[in-house]
Amino acid sequence: MQRSGIMRTSVQFVAAIALAFAPACGSGLGDVGPNGVGETPENPFPDDPFGDEGVCADLLVRTSGVIPTVSLLIDQSGSMTDNFGGQDRWSAVRQTLMAPGGVVQRLETSVRFGLDLYTSFDGGPTCPNLTSMAPSLNNYNAINAIFSPAAPEEDTPTGEAIDAVANALSNFEEQGPKIIVLGTDGEPDTCAEPDPQNGQALSVAAAERAFDRGIRTFVISVGDQVGAGHLQDMANAGVGLSPNAPEPAPYYIALNADELVRAFEEIIGGVTGCIFTLDGQVDISRAGDGMVALDNEFLEPGVEWRLVDGKTIELLGDACDTVQDGDPHDVAAVFPCGEIVVN
Repeated sequence: MQRSGIMRTSVQFVAAIALAFAPACGSGLGDVGPNGVGETPENPFPDDPFGDEGVCADLLVRTSGVIPTVSLLIDQSGSMTDNFGGQDRWSAVRQTLMAPGGVVQRLETSVRFGLDLYTSFDGGPTCPNLTSMAPSLNNYNAINAIFSPAAPEEDTPTGEAIDAVANALSNFEEQGPKIIVLGTDGEPDTCAEPDPQNGQALSVAAAERAFDRGIRTFVISVGDQVGAGHLQDMANAGVGLSPNAPEPAPYYIALNADELVRAFEEIIGGVTGCIFTLDGQVDISRAGDGMVALDNEFLEPGVEWRLVDGKTIELLGDACDTVQDGDPHDVAAVFPCGEIVVN
């Protein structure tokens, strides 16, 4: 499922237990069942919010109020020294994650971040070779102390690395969703056969095993050297879809530093509960005519919420901080039929 630039996942993370649906054009929100917290959120909107236009896309969710655990699994292979828009791929990933005000520092109070740099040296004597920091809140300094002096090494045993990280996460006793965010720039190999790069099946199987243990895997290709077929297989396996799923999970390709920042932010932003997915397609040019509410308080478009694309709402600023505070919160949205192209 290929697009230009970043490939975005549309899977709703368990950090926000969503009940999103797109009824036929009508007068308002349909019935909403239990939201996973044992209660039904209150609908803050009028019964007929848009008159004759009707409602063609809506959202009524209660965030779970739990803290996610995110393992940043970063390819440390030698090809990470290749050019990436004026800098090497390794430096671009490290800066995206670890620069002051970057992804990890900005979210370390609301996400338990862990780090695993992975490589091998011709498959031995230890494979995969992992340099790791266990997940924790407020973990920026500890992760930075490991990431800053590290450099690309040799091989890419992705499947074995996913297995090792998933095993550690499955034994991690903190509550909340567990996520692996894989950043890699090439086709995987294996510990048994470092060359050629024929570890695709093993990597997909490892993502499937991780999902069976309650751990989701999301993949970012740093550059365009990973085949689209393998990325699609990894994206599907990482969220529990079959290889030939009729609605495959989109994957991420970052071709420059800006796209890399957006890829990490969108994945991890979804984990923290600031990003929510609608059914239907919103006309972005008229998006401000829709309504979004947090805990029954209406939010200002462009200041407290925005459309990431025609299907995805992101809460901004204080609204995002609120849903990240660890308590349950209600998020609701409605968009009129005049702004929706129903899929």
